[in-house]
Amino acid sequence: MNTGIAHRPVLHSLLAAGAGAVAPHILELPLWIIAVFAIGAAWRYACEAFQWYRPGRFVRLTLMLLILVAVFRQYGTLLGRDPGMALLITLLGLKFLELKTQRDFVVSLFVFYLVILGSFLYSQSLWLGVWALLAVAACTAALMHLMQPAGMDLRRRLRLSGMMIAKALPLMVIVYLLFPRISGTLWGLPADAHSGLTGMSDTMQPGSIRSLSESSEIAFRVSFDGASPPARELYWRGLVLTETDGRGWRRAQPIATDKVSFTPLSAPLSYQVTLEPSDKPWMPALDLPATRPKDARLQSDFTLKHNDPVRERLNYSLSSYTRYRTGAPDRAERAATLRLPRNTSARVRALAEGWRRENDDPLRVAQAALDYFRHDNFVYTLNPPLLGDDPVDEFLFGTRRGFCEHYAAAFVTLMRAAGIPSRVVLGYLGGELNTAGNYLIVRQSDAHAWAEIWTPERGWVRVDPTGAIAPERIELGLDAVRRLEQQGVVLGSLPADAVLHALELGWFEYVGLHARWYWDLTNMAWYRWVVDYGKERQERFLTSLGLDEISWSRLVSLLFAVALVLTLAYALILLRRKKSVDPALAAYLRFCRELARTGLIRAPYEGALDFARRCTQRRPDLKDHVDNITGRYLRCRYSGHDSAEELRLLKREVSAFRT
Repeated sequence: MNTGIAHRPVLHSLLAAGAGAVAPHILELPLWIIAVFAIGAAWRYACEAFQWYRPGRFVRLTLMLLILVAVFRQYGTLLGRDPGMALLITLLGLKFLELKTQRDFVVSLFVFYLVILGSFLYSQSLWLGVWALLAVAACTAALMHLMQPAGMDLRRRLRLSGMMIAKALPLMVIVYLLFPRISGTLWGLPADAHSGLTGMSDTMQPGSIRSLSESSEIAFRVSFDGASPPARELYWRGLVLTETDGRGWRRAQPIATDKVSFTPLSAPLSYQVTLEPSDKPWMPALDLPATRPKDARLQSDFTLKHNDPVRERLNYSLSSYTRYRTGAPDRAERAATLRLPRNTSARVRALAEGWRRENDDPLRVAQAALDYFRHDNFVYTLNPPLLGDDPVDEFLFGTRRGFCEHYAAAFVTLMRAAGIPSRVVLGYLGGELNTAGNYLIVRQSDAHAWAEIWTPERGWVRVDPTGAIAPERIELGLDAVRRLEQQGVVLGSLPADAVLHALELGWFEYVGLHARWYWDLTNMAWYRWVVDYGKERQERFLTSLGLDEISWSRLVSLLFAVALVLTLAYALILLRRKKSVDPALAAYLRFCRELARTGLIRAPYEGALDFARRCTQRRPDLKDHVDNITGRYLRCRYSGHDSAEELRLLKREVSAFRT
C-alpha cells in the first residue's frame, strides 16, 4: 500500500488510534518518552502534508540506538515493566517514519493493542477500563479504514467497530467468569511492577509522616457491620517502634503469636478492610485487633503483618476491641521500652525526672507531660521547622512547633526518662465517611503517630499527645486542620461551634465532595465485581451455580462448549439473516418499475447506462430526469464514497419522478 497524499486519511486514523493507545501512559512514564512518540507521529504527518524529508535506514538505525541508550540511562536496564513500555512506545514513534506498506500499518495497529494492554500493568481502575475500550474501538476502526480506505466514512467505521466489540462482549464475559483462576497474579511481574506504591515506612524520622500527609491517595477502606465508632476511637494500628538513636525510631522484631494476652473491656467491633497495595506487609487494624486474617500473623505488639508484601488490593475481615487491658511485657520487651540513647540531653532527663519525683502513678506523669504541651506555648503545625542532631531537645526547649511525630517522639522520650515503659505507634487516625456507600475512606494523609505507656493496672495505655494541643486533629481529621490553618486559625484557640462554622462547605465544595464519594463507590463496585474476581470469588460463583465440585478439566470443557454454542448460534443468525438491499439499488429499482409502466422494461442483461440510453431514445421528454437519476445512482453505488446527501437526493428524485 502506498501511503501517499491519496491515503492521508488512513494515516490520520492511524495517528489518532496511536494517541488513544499511548495517552494513559502519560501519567506513568517520563514525559520525554511520550515526546519521542509524539515527535515521530508529527514528523510522519509532515512528510505527507508538507513533503518533509523522510529519514533513511541509516538515520532510523542511529535513532533506534540512541533510544536504546536513553532508555537504559533512564532505568539502568532494558528489562522490566517501565523500560519495556518505554521501548515499545518510543520505537513506535520511530516506526511511523518507515510506514510504507499495508503490512507496516497493520503491524503498528497490532502493537497499539499491546500498548493498550500494557496500561493495565499500572492500574486496573474503572476509568482506564472505559478508556481502553474506546481505544480498542478506535484501533479497530483504523484497521477498517486501512482495509477499505474509501469504502465507509468515519461514523460508519466507528459504529461498525462498536458493534463488533459489543458482539464479542458476551463471549468475553463467559470466558472471564469460567476460565480457571489461580491464586495470585497470572504471571510473575518484574520487580519494578510495584514501584511508586505509597505506604507507611517501618521507621520514623522528623518530618517522615509530615511528607506522607501530603498524599491524598487512599490507604484503605473500611465497612463496619454496624454503626461506625466515633472519630476519637478510630486509631488504626500499623506498626510499633521501640528502638531509637535519639533522632529516628525503628521497630524491634516482635514475636509472631497465635494468641495475645489482653482482656476486652468492650463489645467487639466487626468490620471489613479493603487495603490498597503498598509493597509493605503491614495490615492496619482498629486498635486493638482480636483476630488475624488468613495469610497474616498477629504480633506480640498487637500489630498485624501479612506473610508477603501487599502488592495487590487485599480484602480481610477483622474484629477489634476499642477498650481493653493488656498483659505485662516480658523482661526483654520492658528493657527495650525503657532504653534511652546515651546522647539524650540533661534538660530532657531533668524535666521528666522532676515529674516522676512528684508522681508515682505513670498516668499522672503522662498527664504532667500533656499539661506541659498544652500550657507552654506548643503549637501543632503542618509546616514545622527543621530540627538538628538532637531533635527532641530542640523541639521541647526551642521551636515548640511540630507535627504528630514530633509530639509522639518527645513524649515517649520523656516517659522513658521518667522510668515508664513506652513506645511509639504508627498508623492512621480517623477517616472520611462516604455516605454514598456507608464506608470509611482512610487516606495516606490520615497517617498518624501516637504513644503507648505501660501501667501495672491497665497494661499498655494509648496516649496521644497531639490531642493535648490540637483536639481538632483527633475529632475532625487532618483535612479539617489543614483548612483551619489556611484560614489562619490557631488550633485549640476557638470553641467547638466556631470551629464547625469555619469548616462549613460552600455549595460547590458540597457538590464536589459528593461527586467524589459516588465516583469512589463506583470504583469500589468495579473492583469487587471485576478486578477482584480471583480464584476464591470464582469458586463462590460456581458454588452458587451448583458447580462447586467441578474439576479444572471439566470447567475448561464447559467453557469451550459454551463458546461453541454461542459461535454456532451467531453463525446461524448470520445465515438466516435476510440479505440487505443496498438503499441506492432499492431506489433505482423503484425508478425502473415506474418506467416499466410506460413499456420501458429493463432487460436482465442491461446495465444502467445502456438502459438510460434506450429510454431517452424512446422518450426524449424524459432525458433530463433519466440522466440525472441514473448518474446519481451510479455515483452512490460505485464511487466508493458513502455520501448520505447523494443518497437522499436520489431518493427524492425517484419519488418525484412521474412518467
